[in-house]
Amino acid sequence: MNFDRYFYSSSYALLAISFFMLAMTRQVDILAIIIFALVLIAGWLRDTGRLRLDMSPRLANILMISYLPVAFIEWQVFQISPVLVVIHFILFASALKLLRTKRDRDWLWLYLVSFCQVLMTAGMMVGSTFLLMLLVYLFAAISAFIGFEVRRSQQSFIASQSVENPIDPLTATEYWKETGKITRRSNAPRWRVFSYFSAAALILIILAAVPIFLAMPRLSRGGSRNGLLATETLTGFSDTVTLGEVAQVKLNPQIVMRVRVKFPPGVERRPLRWRGVTLDYYDGKSWSESGPGHQPLEKVGESFRVDERTSPRGFTQQRFFLEPLNINTVFAAPRPVYVMGLRDLERDTGDGLWTSPHLFNKLDYLVYSDTHVPGDAELIADNDRFYPAEVRQRYLQLPLNHDQRIDRLVADVTVGAVTQLEMVRRIERHLKSSYSYSLDLQPVESGDPVADFLFNQKSGHCEYFASAMVLMARSRRIPARLVNGFQTGEYNESADVYTVRQSDAHSWVEIFFPSSGWVAFDPTPPDGLSHYGDGWVASIRQYREALEMFWLEHVIGFDTGKQISMAYGFQRWLATQQRGASMRWFEWASELAHRVDDWMTSDELIDPAISEPGKRSRLFGRFGTGRLVLALIVLTCLIGAVYLWMARRGKWSRRLKGGAANKAIVFYEEMLRTLDRSGHKRQPDQTPLEFAARLANPAVDEITRLYLRTRFGNVDLADSEIERVTRLLSDLKKGPSAASGKWAWFH
Repeated sequence: MNFDRYFYSSSYALLAISFFMLAMTRQVDILAIIIFALVLIAGWLRDTGRLRLDMSPRLANILMISYLPVAFIEWQVFQISPVLVVIHFILFASALKLLRTKRDRDWLWLYLVSFCQVLMTAGMMVGSTFLLMLLVYLFAAISAFIGFEVRRSQQSFIASQSVENPIDPLTATEYWKETGKITRRSNAPRWRVFSYFSAAALILIILAAVPIFLAMPRLSRGGSRNGLLATETLTGFSDTVTLGEVAQVKLNPQIVMRVRVKFPPGVERRPLRWRGVTLDYYDGKSWSESGPGHQPLEKVGESFRVDERTSPRGFTQQRFFLEPLNINTVFAAPRPVYVMGLRDLERDTGDGLWTSPHLFNKLDYLVYSDTHVPGDAELIADNDRFYPAEVRQRYLQLPLNHDQRIDRLVADVTVGAVTQLEMVRRIERHLKSSYSYSLDLQPVESGDPVADFLFNQKSGHCEYFASAMVLMARSRRIPARLVNGFQTGEYNESADVYTVRQSDAHSWVEIFFPSSGWVAFDPTPPDGLSHYGDGWVASIRQYREALEMFWLEHVIGFDTGKQISMAYGFQRWLATQQRGASMRWFEWASELAHRVDDWMTSDELIDPAISEPGKRSRLFGRFGTGRLVLALIVLTCLIGAVYLWMARRGKWSRRLKGGAANKAIVFYEEMLRTLDRSGHKRQPDQTPLEFAARLANPAVDEITRLYLRTRFGNVDLADSEIERVTRLLSDLKKGPSAASGKWAWFH
């Protein structure tokens, strides 16, 4: 790959990556994506000489001005969002630049536009995918800017040389290095070096950015993540349920939320359901909520108190990371008590929670719930059939066109049942065992869809099973309601979160018990519950989601609270390390003092019965090994110093083994460096002989004549001359007295 190809590859990679990031936000329509992708390909082929295409600047300006009314029509007539109108205009202007001859300022304009596209993407996409693409973009940007600067400098140098007279190296007073550069100027830059340098620069940028990111002040704490994120439309969840219309339900694997759950101490991990809305009114076709409306809850400190209940077993903590959705439902495990992290919160009479819409931002909030489930013994004892008036009025309602066959069916199913729990369990078992789960249904033209499910189709999805159980329970005068929400989701052990997708949307039933309150039952067969695969594909998916979770929690969610906590943690770590180091030094000094005291008071050293040679032998036994090691270290250092001295002494002999011109350049360059350090710098207007004459030093004069003979006469140096040059250079480094004998050349 030549340098021009490398420059074009880096530049078009930069433009393509920024455009791909913008397309990933799903804010760009498919037609614009296809057109601009074709323009990128055409521009690449044109710049690499494979396509003959050019656009005059005048035509480009006319087209640019003509597009302004088009943008206005898109905004006012077609009601396209202003964000998309701006994106269309930027892409159109970039396309005009790509299809014409580009000067340096055109490339800079395209680079700036690509950066603006990345900034727009940052406001619309905050997942780990953005991080990975940003790293690739930064690598391409560094590479493109390096190539751009080298290319511009190269073109400027060639242009300046074309107007100057050629230089004759035999007569010019030019420094030898400059001559060497002129002879080598035609060599193309090595693109691999630029790639390695770009990668190294990217690593350094990341290392420098991390502490800046950690130390940068935050303007807010927690809450929602504002931006221009793409809104998800839920296909399996809504605040109403209509039966009998959809012939086929398609599962959507799009992620809705991630939930991290911490159960109370001593409570084992178990599946939970994320409640969304409760529906109590059925009109024979659809379910809705018949309560009086939402009541705002008062915020006390950082939390909302949803329920006054207490639990000796403790509360289950759930942290929700909710994607931008077209609903304002707050999901939570059953019986929420506290909610934290939201600006506002409302509650309906069916225990549903609501907040402000979050069409373009994610939600991050905490919920504490009492997830204790009463046991069968407790529910059997809770058999008082006296219900409050509000419960009887709302949760025993049946439609006007209620099918009487449902009453007869539930009477047969619950015959002989004594307690409320036994009747509910029989209804649940009957639906699970006698009906099948299916997403492919025939639409119901007339009549009650639930009756059609029970007596004709005998297959359906979770909404049919839950609706049937509610109506069957109400037929036995048992208060029941339908709940819409989500199943637990797939547990990701790497990130310790449950990943909940749209395909996890679910409907189940809550039955009212006078003492225990609302208790959940699920009549849907096991085939209707989510099943998650395993194997290497699932592992890769979970690791990717773990990275996504890390990005959301520790980068996007890095707020002032976490910053303060990190600072306190770092301060505690420093204090611990300081105390540990002080204790280790103190213990070492104490042990050393004890050993010295023991040695000074040793019986072996003060015993008169031991001769002097014996004492010396014992002393050597104590300290001889240490001295031997010290002697070996000193000897190694001496050998290393001698080796370095010999290597430096023979360096010139090794470097003077090349051609004649190379030898001359090497030793003359070393002489000039040595003289420069002594304060004698050769001026650009001096020839080598003039410089030597000014110094009047025999060593300099001899080296200069050998340089001219070797450099321009192409006469190789003999071995004796190489040794002579080496000796003269060594004498010059020692000073004027060694180099010139009785001559003094400092004047």
